[in-house]
Amino acid sequence: MRILGFIACLVFFFGAINVSAEEQKGKASFDYTNPEFRATVDMLSMDGHGNDDLASCNVKQGYYEDVAEMFMKGMKKQEILDYYERELGVHALQAPPVKGFNLSLWITPFVLLFMVAMLIYFLIKRWKKNNEIFVMDEVLPSSNVEHDIYTSIIEEERKKFL
Repeated sequence: MRILGFIACLVFFFGAINVSAEEQKGKASFDYTNPEFRATVDMLSMDGHGNDDLASCNVKQGYYEDVAEMFMKGMKKQEILDYYERELGVHALQAPPVKGFNLSLWITPFVLLFMVAMLIYFLIKRWKKNNEIFVMDEVLPSSNVEHDIYTSIIEEERKKFL
């Protein structure tokens, strides 16, 4: 009976080593340059480490390994993003989803830009309208005395260079 237990322990031990070796082989052979993988990890915030260097950031490396493992299990991009959103909330994503209250986060900047552009347009239009009145006052015909003075000054200057 002891021998049977010993053999069972050996089989279990070597089986666990084999599974671990297959897992390491799978991690080593996963293509981290896969466009779908890159798109998925680029959409994750990674606890604020999303913009860190992969080589020096342990948190980012952990996320990469987790996402690679999920891809190896057959999960798709949206399933992975939904998992992280379910586990960590909306803050797990780099950009909030375009639905519900988060829709206002996407729309508000454009509405504000449009309102500011309209305000600037109407202010410029008003200033231009007000300036036209002043320009008209300045363009009114002046007296002949001023015209004669300017003409004489111009003639004197012209004679200096002839």
